[in-house]
Amino acid sequence: MEAQGEKLLQDLVTQEKNLVRKVEEAKAKAKAQLDQAAVDAAKLVEDAKAKAESAAKRDLEAAAKEAGSAREEIVRAARESAELLREKARNNAQRAVQLVMEKVLP
Repeated sequence: MEAQGEKLLQDLVTQEKNLVRKVEEAKAKAKAQLDQAAVDAAKLVEDAKAKAESAAKRDLEAAAKEAGSAREEIVRAARESAELLREKARNNAQRAVQLVMEKVLP
């Protein structure tokens, strides 16, 4: 009976060692998975940041191009207005000369 008790005790010790080993393996596996998840998350954040910076750069370039086009349009319109005013001034000057000549030389 004592031998049987000794055998049972040894079996229990062996089972406990196996359980401890399995728990340690599970802890190691969980730590490895957490570490990998942290690496993956950092990569995702880095990729998202790069995409956001790229999109912001594209938007900035598009806005600068649009601003340049608007500036060119404003300058073109101002030149056209100035030319129209010059033409009116020329016409008014010719008309003024004509009116003066009509008054002076009837």
